[in-house]
Amino acid sequence: MTHKSLILLNKFSIYEIKRGSKLSIGLDFLRTVATLEVVISHIRGLYFVDYDHITIQNNLFVKSFYFLTGFAHQAVITFFVLSGLLISNSVLKTLQQHRFTWKSYLIARISRLWIVLIPALLLGLTWDLAGNALSQGESVVYLGMLGTNIIVQPILNNITPSIFIGNLFFLQNIYLPTLGSNAALWSLSHEFWYYITFPVIVIAIINLQRFKECFIYITILLFLLFGIKLISDEGLLVWLMGSLTLLIPKKINFSKRYQSGFLSLAWILVIVTLIAIRVNPINSHSDLILGFVFSILMLVMSLQNEEENQNIITSISLWVSDFSYTIYLTHLPFLILILSLIIKNERWQPDTQHLCYTLIVFIITIMYARVVYCFTEKHTIKLRNYLNIVL
Repeated sequence: MTHKSLILLNKFSIYEIKRGSKLSIGLDFLRTVATLEVVISHIRGLYFVDYDHITIQNNLFVKSFYFLTGFAHQAVITFFVLSGLLISNSVLKTLQQHRFTWKSYLIARISRLWIVLIPALLLGLTWDLAGNALSQGESVVYLGMLGTNIIVQPILNNITPSIFIGNLFFLQNIYLPTLGSNAALWSLSHEFWYYITFPVIVIAIINLQRFKECFIYITILLFLLFGIKLISDEGLLVWLMGSLTLLIPKKINFSKRYQSGFLSLAWILVIVTLIAIRVNPINSHSDLILGFVFSILMLVMSLQNEEENQNIITSISLWVSDFSYTIYLTHLPFLILILSLIIKNERWQPDTQHLCYTLIVFIITIMYARVVYCFTEKHTIKLRNYLNIVL
């Protein structure tokens, strides 16, 4: 690594994201809200009729319920920006400390992903086949005939060995569909290739004066852009926006009063942007706009790295964020299995009784994910350490 490369790397601000700090709690809160939004949005989309088909009294609560459960895609954009911040911070930190190796990096990333992905694929496959078998292949849910835009074709069409293997190696939504009913897996493949692309870009830049190394990384980058189709993927730009906070010097300090004011303004900007996107005046490049707005929020959060006082919100955020990845990967096939058992022909109207049923389904789904987490994601560090020893 040349002297100029070191100067370039040292211009980035690297954050020690300490658990329990305001920054850590803020990121956990964002992850929690985004995760729960995805789950409740899928429940509403699966279990309840579309807004235009409501036949009961359409009161303010019902309108609010449908409005607030329409941000599943925007929640995924939040995940991308969060991931961009955390992964780029980790990559740049190890590069600055001369500890980065592709072996350790890939072990860290793949162990983190596969420890939940493999069980999620197997569980999803089990629930899909079991639900279809229980209905003797006649369930309108598994035939894609219930009317929900989450299931638009027979689920068995997306269950083949090649699709399973493609999902295992992060090719879904690029060359293959997602496995069975687990449409939420689309974002995981994109995120994995963003993980690979970022260090490739950075290492190519810091090796510009070394022709051989630079040529190799540029070749890899071209493969990622065209072979993995990232050249047309706006999500990569959104993900890279998460690293914007690393361009701001850490020495910038504001009083607590200004920090609180900036944080309030950043949250207002996020909420206004989300409402604008939902109402739909922003009809082009909305993901990029939202990604930029969330990167501003995270930049403001990064200025607050002192300890945060514990309260009910921070406790819930810490608890949910611990297994948010497991929730995301496992909830959809499980929800669809329950759906096939309790809804035969028509989705529900959003009346009080069915909204209460929804709460029960939501709690059961979260508890199911927690059980899966205890056998999988909870042991990520153990798996990573083991692989670093044996490989």
